[in-house]
Amino acid sequence: MRRLLAVLITLAMAACAAPAPRRAPAPAAPAVAAAPGPPITRAAPVNTGSWEVSADLQVREIRPGVFLHTSWRLLADGTRFPSNGLVVREGDGLLLIDTAWGEPATEQLLGWIDATLRLPVEHAVATHFHDDRLGGAPVLARRGVRMVAHPLTRELAEKQGLTVLPDVLDGLRQPGSTVTVGSAEVFYPGPGHERDNVVVWLPESRVVFGGCMMRALAATGLGNVADADVPAWPDSVSSAAARYGTAAVVVPGHGDPGGPELFAHTLKLLGR
Repeated sequence: MRRLLAVLITLAMAACAAPAPRRAPAPAAPAVAAAPGPPITRAAPVNTGSWEVSADLQVREIRPGVFLHTSWRLLADGTRFPSNGLVVREGDGLLLIDTAWGEPATEQLLGWIDATLRLPVEHAVATHFHDDRLGGAPVLARRGVRMVAHPLTRELAEKQGLTVLPDVLDGLRQPGSTVTVGSAEVFYPGPGHERDNVVVWLPESRVVFGGCMMRALAATGLGNVADADVPAWPDSVSSAAARYGTAAVVVPGHGDPGGPELFAHTLKLLGR
């Protein structure tokens, strides 16, 4: 009897020490649909990559939220020549650096922005007064987009007969000066390709738009120097290089983007 009682006590203790049997998880509660909110009028980009907008306009994302727009113009000698600008996402809006080359290409660019990025252009900067930078200004004006530029850009554009002129960035009158436009720093290094050429720095993406002051690696000459200040040009490039020499991407006004080696290449073409 005692032996039987001892066996029963041992079995009871073993049962208490054993883990409890696993229970199947309770079924998840059915999802409750969220109440409808206000309609979304601004949305994130829906694509990344490269877009052939037309035969004369291409857009390519070169850094997250930074889009290179390249438009082509047929020159007098029959050559199709490209020109670069940028579209930069700034939260729920966009910064446009230079228009496309002419009104038709700028209309196409804004149409692509409407269809693909679906965000408003809230700021626009012209990097000098030539029509590959300002040629689409009337299109922006019809959209109510304010464009800003160096004080000389407005003066020189008016002299060449442009009827839609950019607003003046007063803080850029002296070489070495900077102003902020949206998320960008606009820097006036001094004369070069033009007396009014400015450089635009995007600190978040570490992209610098050098405009026509910067030459692409494939360039073997200085390009159009009709309005250039060639003696001052090397110092202006050196000033930009000292400030933005650690940029991840350097975008010239014409040709393929590169890295900081574009500063050295441009100086080499200038005999430095």
